[in-house]
Amino acid sequence: MTDSFNHVTCPKCGYEENSTTAQKCEICGQPLKKGKSLAPVIAGVGAAVFLGALGFTGYNAFFRRPAPQATNPPAVPATPTDANNPGANPSPTAPTTTPGQPTDVANALSWGDRVLFTDTSNADMQAGAAAYATGDYATAAAKFEAARKAIRNDPESLIYLNNARLGATPALGIAAVVPIGDTPNTARELLRGVAQAQDEAIKAGVPVKVLIADDRNDAGQAAAIANVLVQDPNVVGVIGHGTSTTTLAAAPIYQQGQLPMISPTSTTTELAALARDGGNFVFRVIPSDQFTGTTLARHMLSLGKNRPIIFYNSQSSYSKSLQEAFSTTLGLEGGQVAKLVDLSQGNPAAELQGSGADAIVLLPDSATFDAAIAVAQLNQGQLPMLAGDAFYRIEALQKGGASLTGTVVTVPWHPLKSMPPFAQTSSSLWGGDVNWRTALSYDAFQAFRSARSAGNVTAASGQQGRAAIGQALAGQGFSATGSTGAISFLPSGDRNTTVLLVQVEPGSRSGTGFDFVPLP
Repeated sequence: MTDSFNHVTCPKCGYEENSTTAQKCEICGQPLKKGKSLAPVIAGVGAAVFLGALGFTGYNAFFRRPAPQATNPPAVPATPTDANNPGANPSPTAPTTTPGQPTDVANALSWGDRVLFTDTSNADMQAGAAAYATGDYATAAAKFEAARKAIRNDPESLIYLNNARLGATPALGIAAVVPIGDTPNTARELLRGVAQAQDEAIKAGVPVKVLIADDRNDAGQAAAIANVLVQDPNVVGVIGHGTSTTTLAAAPIYQQGQLPMISPTSTTTELAALARDGGNFVFRVIPSDQFTGTTLARHMLSLGKNRPIIFYNSQSSYSKSLQEAFSTTLGLEGGQVAKLVDLSQGNPAAELQGSGADAIVLLPDSATFDAAIAVAQLNQGQLPMLAGDAFYRIEALQKGGASLTGTVVTVPWHPLKSMPPFAQTSSSLWGGDVNWRTALSYDAFQAFRSARSAGNVTAASGQQGRAAIGQALAGQGFSATGSTGAISFLPSGDRNTTVLLVQVEPGSRSGTGFDFVPLP
């Protein structure tokens, strides 16, 4: 449809900023009609049909709950835990969980009554958790504060400290689900953004407690945790999960349970294909692979290159999704894939010879990252290279070095493009620069905070608070301010944003001799 600012909304992906002179959508390539409203098409078709038309694989959820019968689900019966005091336990032995759940899930949740990170040892953390479990919040706060002074950049201690300081004060509960058991450093990066946003909210007079959950980057564990969170009346929103695989496993459960979820880091296009009966409760603040793939393909075409060899991992939903988005845009706009190489098979670097390609596109996941680096090293600068956001990490500069010089990488965030207040506060709080995961988890929390305000949600709102937050996030006029600027969402739940491009150049900021430098 054409809006009052002379833009055309795509009937398939929901992108709203197409020019009225555009023949097709700038994001997905859908032909655009002029002169009549496409609102009924948007409502009847939606993002799921768009993705299906492009050949994206749908996700058939498991561990699904029965579909709710009403837009606002009935309140869940109260548990022995005080609904106005997330994390308070009625007895020294009461767990932070509901009866009958698997033991591994019971041990994977904490408001402050257990320490989830076990790769480091801190006696003050253990003492604080023991005090928190008995309801001795003053002692818990003192111990968590001592732990934080010892390890300044530890987000777990700051979250538990803030929870303990709130004590029995009525507060909203937000769950942050991260892969502690699999990649603790990644989990910490995500939790730093949550902890910073929680700290700012409390100082601004908005009491919020954070429940940390560990899904171990395991789809089954993620689904089990999602089922528990849906049934917990203390939780009004979820920030997570850390990967596309775990997010896809949990998202249908949150959607059917009408518990708002915002993923900070899941990019797969399959998330937009999720059925959203009864309203939308699944969102993300990182650009979708559709946006990223489109941006990367168009940049390559602008360089006069149109026959790339693409390296990806067919076993990764993230890598496959990004490859499909890139290839679709390339085909729609006159290019052709010279060769498609699976990084998980054989000797992928050997496929460079005789490919007839005029560019290299590297779209690995974490498991095939080293294989992609080997391709770059073999190329020796002969062909221009472009890469997905999996390359936006210090390890790329350390391992790739000079072989990556000139490589263009898509990124969801860059410190030089960040909003000044976030960059300054984060550096002061954590004692150094933070990365994109921290920035985007911060954005997810900020979106919840703005939705809480828009929906007039309080700690006493209960299940109705979830519905109000979900409606606010999905609202056409919703906007929040995060580390990267304005946050708003498309009908698909995707963030309405642009994708940044950076180039690897010699530099001193990273300490490797090379830096990611934003393109103009």
